[in-house]
Amino acid sequence: MLMKQLTSKSVQKGAATLFVSVVILVIMTVMVIFAARVGLLEQKISANDIRYKEAFAIADGGLDFSTQRFASEFQRLYNGTDATTSTNTLATILANSAVSNQALGDGNFTVTTTNTGSVVGSVPIYTFQSVGTGADGTATATIQRQITMSYVFGGSAPDVPIIVGGSVGTGGNFNVVANPNGAGDGVPVSVWSNGSISASSSSATCYMEFYDGNNAQCSNPSGNQENITRGTNPATTITNHDATKPDLIPDDTVSAGGNFPDDIFNFVFGMSRSDYLIKKNEAALNGQLVSDCSSIVTAGTDAGDNHPLWWVEGDCSINGGTIGDISSSPASPIILVVEDSEFSVSGNSQINGIVYLFDKDPADATEAPSASMTGTTEIQGSFISDVGGAAMGGSYSVVYNPNIIDAFSPTNGNNYSFSYVPGSWRDY
Repeated sequence: MLMKQLTSKSVQKGAATLFVSVVILVIMTVMVIFAARVGLLEQKISANDIRYKEAFAIADGGLDFSTQRFASEFQRLYNGTDATTSTNTLATILANSAVSNQALGDGNFTVTTTNTGSVVGSVPIYTFQSVGTGADGTATATIQRQITMSYVFGGSAPDVPIIVGGSVGTGGNFNVVANPNGAGDGVPVSVWSNGSISASSSSATCYMEFYDGNNAQCSNPSGNQENITRGTNPATTITNHDATKPDLIPDDTVSAGGNFPDDIFNFVFGMSRSDYLIKKNEAALNGQLVSDCSSIVTAGTDAGDNHPLWWVEGDCSINGGTIGDISSSPASPIILVVEDSEFSVSGNSQINGIVYLFDKDPADATEAPSASMTGTTEIQGSFISDVGGAAMGGSYSVVYNPNIIDAFSPTNGNNYSFSYVPGSWRDY
């Protein structure tokens, strides 16, 4: 009897152990299955993410491709001579920018383009939507962004040979060829400033027909009676308009009741000086934000071919050669902005376009641009400076050239820069 009881208890213990083991085995099996399913799900998520990223990269590449094509077509074709021509040309440019099933890597993209109806200046804002498809065709990504083209100036190109925010001194063989109609029909302007203007030594101003000689000068030959204004020794300084020197215009700022701009940067580019980074970034987007002028000198007459605006953050030294082109058709002059640094030109140098000495913070006396121009330097266009100062000695000339103004016309697509509309990015 005792033996039977012991056997029964052993059987009960074995059954309990078996039951517990089965339960543990079931739990472990469930855990393994769950882990496998989680792992499989994670693999699917990871694979989907990889495929989406591939499609996204393709869509992003497609957007860049199409928008750059738009910018290139705009610069090649745009002619805003009249509203009809402008509208038709823009429609053609937009149509040329659309892309369908363009291969990129192992995938492809399609870009559609639409006119939003909004306008910046004379150019509409366009929406570009790029859809990228991955290599296996199972994943797509969509990117949308709005773009436009911005005119390099705020209005018309400056048409006064010298514009200076401060006093102006002219010495040595300093020559200025006046804009014959700068202040109205038949009213010449050579120098415009919001300070006094001094003319000394053999400095002179004249009309284009009297700017001649081997080294073209208004003061050549000496004693030329066809000058508009001649310097004197000692220097003659004027603080108000003088009828004997009709093309030298000392003026008050607009806020003081005159016509001289309170903000020269705004006068040139149509935006406040405090927003100068917008134009600086424009130069950077075109690969023309530089620390010195070596690359500009290397580019020479081709310097304005890509985009006219060059922005220099450091000292700019030019010794000989021609920068910018006004001899070909279309002409491609440059806009050279020197920020808080020295602009130094010597030798037989010719700069075709506009030179602007930019002072980003006039209240900071520790940083300001400066100029040292000597030799037979010639600027065909305009010399603009935020700062006045000592006499501009040396043998050099600033020449008003109507062809420069024409080349900077808003009807010339090369004078526009591609830009994205802030806050317009969408991806889904």
